[in-house]
Amino acid sequence: MIFLSALLHKSIYDIDHRRIGSLRDICVTLNETFPVVTALIVSPASGNERLVIPWSQVQNIETAPIQLAVAQTQINSYEPHSAEILLKRDILDKQIVDTQGFRVVKVNDLKLAQIKRTARLVGVDIGLSGLLRRLGWQPAVDMIGRVTPLQLAERTVTWNYVEPIQVISTNTSQLAAVGAGSATVGAVGVVPKVQLNVSHNKLSELHPADIADILEQLDLEDAGAMLERLDDETAADTLNEVEYPLQSELLTELGPERASDLLERLAPDDAADILSDIPALEAERLLNLMPVNESQPIRDLLRYGGETAGGIMTTEVLVQPQEATVEEVLIYLRRHSSHLDMVYYLYIIDEEQHLIGVVSLRQIVTAEPDTRMRDLMDQDIIKVQIDADQEEVAHIIAKYDLLGVPVVDADNHLKGMVTVDDVIDVIHEEQAEDVSEITGTDVEESEADEDSRRRSSISRSSWLIVNVVVGFFIALIISSAFQPILGTASALALLTGSMPGLNLHLALNGVLCLIPMLLLTAGAASSQALGIAGWELRTKRGRDFFRTLWREVLHGTTGGILTTILVCLLSWLLYRSLLLSIAVGLSFGFTLLIAALCGLALPNILQRARLRGSLIAAPLLNPVIAIASLSVFLATSLTLINEFIG
Repeated sequence: MIFLSALLHKSIYDIDHRRIGSLRDICVTLNETFPVVTALIVSPASGNERLVIPWSQVQNIETAPIQLAVAQTQINSYEPHSAEILLKRDILDKQIVDTQGFRVVKVNDLKLAQIKRTARLVGVDIGLSGLLRRLGWQPAVDMIGRVTPLQLAERTVTWNYVEPIQVISTNTSQLAAVGAGSATVGAVGVVPKVQLNVSHNKLSELHPADIADILEQLDLEDAGAMLERLDDETAADTLNEVEYPLQSELLTELGPERASDLLERLAPDDAADILSDIPALEAERLLNLMPVNESQPIRDLLRYGGETAGGIMTTEVLVQPQEATVEEVLIYLRRHSSHLDMVYYLYIIDEEQHLIGVVSLRQIVTAEPDTRMRDLMDQDIIKVQIDADQEEVAHIIAKYDLLGVPVVDADNHLKGMVTVDDVIDVIHEEQAEDVSEITGTDVEESEADEDSRRRSSISRSSWLIVNVVVGFFIALIISSAFQPILGTASALALLTGSMPGLNLHLALNGVLCLIPMLLLTAGAASSQALGIAGWELRTKRGRDFFRTLWREVLHGTTGGILTTILVCLLSWLLYRSLLLSIAVGLSFGFTLLIAALCGLALPNILQRARLRGSLIAAPLLNPVIAIASLSVFLATSLTLINEFIG
């Protein structure tokens, strides 16, 4: 196998062993499953013009130097076609979608293979080995691997499972500028994104839920561009699988006509949920683009509270009068149920739309054709009021083991039904709220919303401040109760050596009496991080670890700064020593950041070690984090005190 990083800048010689120049890039065509190399982009040994040498005149790229099959004077010019791209410029370091692993990855290197007279792009290296190879560190890593058990695994995705993220339209004249003798070969801006001109789209072959997982890993612009490429049905199903609040944000990235088309294909309750999160004027504009019969049910649902039965129900229900026969009902089902996701219950209504009974699909298909619905229906109906809380609806469906429950108004008029898939979403939301309340943080915080991040930082920091204040009163009690004992201790002197100018009793009292405050605050910070880590592992299997890590670093830094300032002030009030207050405050802030990072990293480490790494592991992890926090605090504070008096 050949890697692009090993080929770039390699010398190229003609058949007479004269040096032509060095390799700058490789041109491939995307018309086949594994792209075929069509030309080499060369920086000539003399002159400023770039050469584009057709592959037909290349002898070998597997060995160094690269050999041509012709003499320099016989090199022909080559003009790339519209379905061709440059590997270094258009693929290397770009984000691509691994459609087998349902993830977004970065291209660290490209793997090629030459079979007889044809060279092809066979895969992309997304691992650390690709980066080390480009940095020139691969020989050192190979040497270490020969003398130690340490082996760096290669992570390669074959090209047939690769999907470039962005698709743009470029005309042939733009690519023709990458021609023989053109100074624009490899220039920035000719093709700013990967061009994809292939007959199939690997993304459309995936399940919409898998495509949604991929979209959630991209920034908004790239996610919108990828959604735009899907057909209407796949795009609508994918949009329905995307998590809140990215659904509404993605919708705003699409054109109004395209957005309204997707909303038409969604169930009214799902469309209403998305439209409720965008500005009212924009939502009204999209609704006006839809046919009245499609938009009216959505408008009706938008009137209800988002967390009520009316807010989560669908208006697409199957209803029939009590005099209808089984034969008539079957004809009705064939005509009206093809677009429904769930056809398990048929509701029976009277002339005034009152709900009077329910018939299961099983009863209908097993009954005689002339049987009337009044003889089959069950009049003991389990139903919910339209203003019932969504948690109550979920409880009823779970208690009675239902696939759906009808929703009625105060006068018993049938308004819709809540299906079990809607309840699953409710349970997910309620679980997120419960975990957020327990840990004092928003486990489903929107990373794209700056206001949300700011509010979350303030909320999380407020709990740290509460623990600092409580710890301050504990420090007061300990300092007063054990002052005689602490005054005779000399442990600090043994740790820090001679401390001229600083009262030994004061320093020892200050550090030791603030330890309960530290354990309280570090425990709060680590519990918040454990809650985030447990939820991420439960819902996403830790796939967004580095994004979550960056978010925790920001939160931990904010909380650490605020805590440092508060601890400095309280320590000064307690001990009236500026140097001691600064040392303890800085140690607190740094320790809290470490505690938060430990709370996030340890569950992920346990998960990757195939141990239990969810929120339930907190009783095991909290003591570990407490020991680490105490060690960091003592080491940092004593070092700073020693520096201040040195």
